[in-house]
Amino acid sequence: MEMMKIADHKRFQANGNEFVFMTQTGSIFEIETGSETQAVLNHDISQRTFTKQDVYSILKGTRSDKDSLWNDLAKNRVLAPQELPENKPLQHFPEIPLKTLVLHVTEACNLGCHYCYHNPENTNKSLGLNKTPDLSMEFKVAKKAVDFLFEHSRGLEELVLVFFGGEPLLNLNLISKTVTYANEKARENAKTIEYAMTTNGTLLTDKAIHFLNENKIGTTVSLDGLEAVHDRFRQFPDGSPSYKVILPKIKKFLGKENPKPVVARVTLAKDAKDISRTLYHLLGLGFSEVGFAPVTTMDTDFQLDAHQMTSLLEQFVHLSETFINLALKDEFLGFTNLVDLLVTLHEGEVKQYPCGAGIGMFSVDPKGGLFLCQRLTHDDSARMGDIFDGLDREKLGTFRLDAGLDKKSDCKGCWAASICAGGCYHEAKIREGDLLLPNLHYCQWIKTWIATGLNVYGRLMKQAPSFLDKLSMLRGHEPLFNPLV
Repeated sequence: MEMMKIADHKRFQANGNEFVFMTQTGSIFEIETGSETQAVLNHDISQRTFTKQDVYSILKGTRSDKDSLWNDLAKNRVLAPQELPENKPLQHFPEIPLKTLVLHVTEACNLGCHYCYHNPENTNKSLGLNKTPDLSMEFKVAKKAVDFLFEHSRGLEELVLVFFGGEPLLNLNLISKTVTYANEKARENAKTIEYAMTTNGTLLTDKAIHFLNENKIGTTVSLDGLEAVHDRFRQFPDGSPSYKVILPKIKKFLGKENPKPVVARVTLAKDAKDISRTLYHLLGLGFSEVGFAPVTTMDTDFQLDAHQMTSLLEQFVHLSETFINLALKDEFLGFTNLVDLLVTLHEGEVKQYPCGAGIGMFSVDPKGGLFLCQRLTHDDSARMGDIFDGLDREKLGTFRLDAGLDKKSDCKGCWAASICAGGCYHEAKIREGDLLLPNLHYCQWIKTWIATGLNVYGRLMKQAPSFLDKLSMLRGHEPLFNPLV
């Protein structure tokens, strides 16, 4: 008789209700108090292997009732064989369609942010960086990059082109020509293409604002909050502050009817304190959402220490409570970190890789080199060919084999692994010394944050399920609970 076990999972409470998160499927179920499912999970049988008869012996009801429960548990993959079939590594990956291409349209930047990983003063030669300062992309390269995107998109109908830097608006003329060409290419191929850009906001002139809105370019502005906080590290090369230069431009941009949401990205550096105040300040300026990310560095002048990371987590938890309170009134708080986590949970996303880098997304440097992502551009270990001669299939295949979650032994058995998948490659390169290693330095932090997200999800699942659908729809997904929401 086949021996079975309870599949990897995490049980959690939310407002007195019990739920279970199934690690390998991303499913979340409520466990009713006194139910037979709860009886199975509570019994010591759940801590060992068992037969069907073992389970039936602790259940109440008729044989038909027991069969029904067994079948439901098996269907929802709560039950798993004692010995799971071994996953044999693929020797050759199937052709994966390319969806997103990030163009580094210039390496130049008119700011000199102290903590920036593109700042020459912060370049660590041991990371294998090979950067040409202030190099800008020419149209022949951008044109070829667009061709590369369409040629490798296969059957995908919706593509994404991202403009990055440096400060991309320093090369606005190139971006304009590239958008025109990409739009023509999309019409010829019966596809649609969307655009995105990350900017420091200093060059949001009337011309730039008109261009961004006219072409529906989703824009992220790097802004660290209130003036005193922002100007600590985000300065011009001569050391002068940038906030008062940026603020009127931001207000003019956000004062328009933006066809795409405009979001703010906050880099949290040493001694970052009042996260809530930063969030409300930026939302008050008119940003639709605000996302926070601790700076990635080994430099203790900028890095958040353990105490500051704990404080950050506490503030995230506090904001999560505010998010719930507003959601129950059908009001939205643009706290991107929580929104993204809730959408991941709602969609049941199970990750083998932490992101799309080297899968459905690549970055292109000004000369046409192909890299895993924008943060690893110029890192030789992350270079995967170029747009002229094509992908280095052997190197890319090796990366895809070695970067998978199944190769991260430290993540084995972790209930959060299917959500985090070991974390950001660039972060791992800086903090762990190898982009293929899991980010153990923030492992407990991220597990606590995901547990917070599960608690929020459980509460909304019970009290406002349609709000979870609305969050998913914000990210382009179909509703799950209510098709009419």
